[in-house]
Order: sequence, then structure tokens, then C-alpha cells
Amino acid sequence: MTRLGRLSDGDTARPADEAQRGSKWASWAAPPFVAGAGSNDAVWSIFLEFDRQTQRQRSILRLAMVGLMVLVVLSATPTDEWPAQLALVGVYGALSLIAAWVWLRRPERARRLRAVEPMVPIDIAAVCGLQFLSTGRYLVLGVLAFLPFFIATQTGRRAAFLSLASIVAGGVAVVADPVFLGQLSALEIVTILVMLSVLCLCSYTVSRVQERRLVSVAELTAGRSLLLADVMTAEERERRRIAEALHDGALQTLLAAKQDLRDVLRGKDDDRGIQRASELVESVSEELRQVTRELHPAVLHEAGVAAAVQTLAQAFSERTAVPVELAIDYPFAHAGDAALYGVARELLNNVARHAHAQKVRLELRDEGTELTLIVRDDGVGMDPAVISQRLAEGHIGLASHRARIETLGGRIDFESVERGTSVYVRLPARYQQEAS
Repeated sequence: MTRLGRLSDGDTARPADEAQRGSKWASWAAPPFVAGAGSNDAVWSIFLEFDRQTQRQRSILRLAMVGLMVLVVLSATPTDEWPAQLALVGVYGALSLIAAWVWLRRPERARRLRAVEPMVPIDIAAVCGLQFLSTGRYLVLGVLAFLPFFIATQTGRRAAFLSLASIVAGGVAVVADPVFLGQLSALEIVTILVMLSVLCLCSYTVSRVQERRLVSVAELTAGRSLLLADVMTAEERERRRIAEALHDGALQTLLAAKQDLRDVLRGKDDDRGIQRASELVESVSEELRQVTRELHPAVLHEAGVAAAVQTLAQAFSERTAVPVELAIDYPFAHAGDAALYGVARELLNNVARHAHAQKVRLELRDEGTELTLIVRDDGVGMDPAVISQRLAEGHIGLASHRARIETLGGRIDFESVERGTSVYVRLPARYQQEAS
């Protein structure tokens, strides 16, 4: 789930700002995850694009409803009722044409009208009003059955509100018809009302299903946006770290070796300068090998993730003087080994940078159906809720690793401990042969 900070078709305002300018009624159209999205432009862009498409489809459906109402009036009602009925249908048709034209030709203005959604109560009033003007006409009664389809194109609390409004308005229209009251028994009238209620509830169920799909799409898009942003940040951070490591380490050592050799060539030093230069070059070689191992640990592919994590912990201890207690039971290779190694490396880097820990415990286990990685430290610690929130917002380097773990079907949890931080990584076991 890049950030979609702008909409197409001439939008210049951020989606979140557009929503904030709308009325409270407009927020009822938004699913809960959208209403609480705040400034997440990616989520709001998806919702508004979905809303624009459904509005256009609803406009076409509304025009078809107008045609159906005209046909019903001409075929099922006496001519003395036509003036009032056709006037109602004519006004409804004119408003429907205006709404369709605005959405098709002036979408930027239509998005402002979306805040109050004027056609929604008009749909209910027109369909139920036709029933009020047509006494004892069963074909007109059948038009009520099409009203719930407008509900299916709504989302959020508005769909629930329209379901109730349609049931109440349709029920009043049926009960207020004197012919129906005279011809139908109480049980038959109740049956009609129950049928209308069931249709409205079914439409509301359809609305909820598509809302959940919209939630899934938005979450995936928001996660993709967060992942891409974090990957770019992590890449820049890694480049800076490598540049600093080369500049402060290997480059300075080479310059010192160069100076020793220059002094020997100028006769300012004896053979001991050559020896020192040789030792410095050997040190540079070791530093470069260390950088290469961090960038692409060959041991991960040659000896497996267990040996790679051991090497990683050893390098961490040498670099920070913080002992790492290892508990590894990982006999087989799995498809998620590289992801687990990446998480372990990032967690140890976080400990080195922020924790001020005295010791670290790292557990890596293959439990048959699940792979687990646990990293605990006794450092300054942080509230797990705060960590999870900052991780979700992309403020911690683990965000891209979490996205990768979740893509593989796993999860990363921060658990409360008395002192320090405890991170629990779970990943479904998929053997290397199975993945290939």
C-alpha cells in the first residue's frame, strides 16, 4: 500500500484537506480507516477515486430509474394521476440529469457537492413520493424494490443511515396507501415491509463487503507507499554510513600508509616505515572485507542464516564491546532466511545506536511451522506502543523490514519488559525446497 499527494482531473487540494473542509455528513461516507487517516494522502486518494467512480455509476443508474418510473406511470396508473406523478418524475429526472452532467463534465464541482450529497435524500423522496401519489398500484410498489440498490453504492455510516431511511420511508408509503390497507391483510403488509427491509439489509451487506475490499486495497497501497519511502530513506542512510565508514576508516588508514611510503622514498625513514605501511594496508583490507560482509554476507548463502547471525553477533560485539548471548536452533534453510537476517542486523544496529545496553540476547529458532527471532537488550528501552506507532508511521528503520516480513506472512511485535526492549519476529516456515 509513492505517496499519492495529488488527485487527477485538476485537483489542487490535498485529499485530507478536502475532507476536512466538508461537512460532518460527508465524513459519514468514509469508512472508519479513512475517517481516521488524517493526512495520509494515499489512503484518501484511493477513497476519493472510488467515490468518484461510484458517483458516476450512481448517476447512470439514477437516469435508468427515471425511465422506469415514467414507464410505470404510463402503464399502471390512471390518467387523472399523471399530472402530479409526471411532475414529480420530471423534477427528479431534471435533477438527475444535472447531477450526471456535473459528475461527468465538472468533477471538481461535484466533489464539493459530495460533502452534502444532495441527491441521496432526493432518491428516497422521489421513489417513496411516487408511491404516495399512486394508490393501490402494485407496479409502483415494485419500484420501491430498486431503492436499496442506491445503498449498495454507499460506504461508511451513511450506508447504514440510508438503509434505515429507506425502510422507514418505504414502510410509511405502503401503510399510508388506503387501497393496500383495504385489500391486503395485516400479515401481507408486514410481509411487504419485511421484504423491503431484507432488500435494504442485503444492500447494506454488499456495501460493507466492498468497504472491506476498499480497506484492504488502501492498506496495501499505504503500506507500499511507506515501504518505498522507507527503502529510499534506508538506501540514503546506508550510503551515508558506508561513505562515513570508508572515509573515517579505510581512507584515513591508506593516507597514513601513503605518508609512510613517501617518507621512505624521500629517505626520511628506514625500513620500519615500509613495515608500518604494510600493516596499515592489511588493516585496510580487513576493514573493506568487513564492509563487504555487511553489504552482502556470503556466509548467509554458503553456511545458512544460523552461521550468518552468529557472525553478525560476533561483529556487533567486536564493534560495540557489548556481549551477545546466542540461542540458535535452526537446522534447515527456509525461504525467509534473508528477511530474518535483515531484521536481526537492523535490530542490532538499533541497539548499537540507541539502546546503551550492557548485554543483548538473540534467539533464532525453527519451531517446525514457525520461525522465530527474538532480540532483547537491557538498555534504555521504549514504550512498545510508542515503538509500534512510530514504526507504522515510518519513523524507524525497521519499517521496510516489517513490510517484507508481513509480505511473507509474518509479523514483528514489540513486547513489554522490565528493562530494555524486546522484539519478537514470527515467520511461517517454508523450506527452501518448497519455495523453489
